Amino acid sequence: MILIRGTDLIAKNFTEEDIPLLKQRLRESCAQSWKSKGYKLTSIDTLTNEVGISTELFYRLYKTKEELFLEVLSMIQSQLKEQWHFMIQTNSGIDGFKKAMNWLFEEYVKHPTLYNFNNPDYHLFLKKLPKEKIENLRENDVQFFDEVLERSNLKMRIPKEKAYGIFSTLLYTAAMKKDLVYNKCEIFNFLLDSSICKIFENSFSLATKNPTNDHCVN
Repeated sequence: MILIRGTDLIAKNFTEEDIPLLKQRLRESCAQSWKSKGYKLTSIDTLTNEVGISTELFYRLYKTKEELFLEVLSMIQSQLKEQWHFMIQTNSGIDGFKKAMNWLFEEYVKHPTLYNFNNPDYHLFLKKLPKEKIENLRENDVQFFDEVLERSNLKMRIPKEKAYGIFSTLLYTAAMKKDLVYNKCEIFNFLLDSSICKIFENSFSLATKNPTNDHCVN
């Protein structure tokens, strides 16, 4: 069984019932380390020490480090979906969509090691994955966007695939250096307002009424 002493887990003849708890602790520890240090500097030794298990036990739970990271990505994506859905439930229509996009932008700014897919550290992670896993990550991103549109109840003027590409590109501005050219939060909101006018129906009046309606905070 797994003996729990304070925050430490001591593995001793653990059973199948213990596995979900151990994995959850590893996912949470991995997520925090990934956000603060990045993929490369998040080592198995660090994670096992924080959770209080042996490296041997880790490899009984996961075949590779990357298998754990994939579970963490799935966990974080689920958390993002839940928060997005909550925000558009309390803020309907175009305004709710903008607030949710700004919240997502803030997440990207605060945790670049996790969300900046163009950084070398993230590329190193992708190189460790089979092609089908990389494709699954892309499909999950598209599915996330599909669910966002469905929950937002917004009618589109352009093909969904094009809109996905535009909003994804806008979110990449979060990876800009903070002092590059101009305040990136304002740049993001300016581009977001301009894009929304051309992507969604019944959005011209909002942009005219409040063309600089920023929600994000640097």
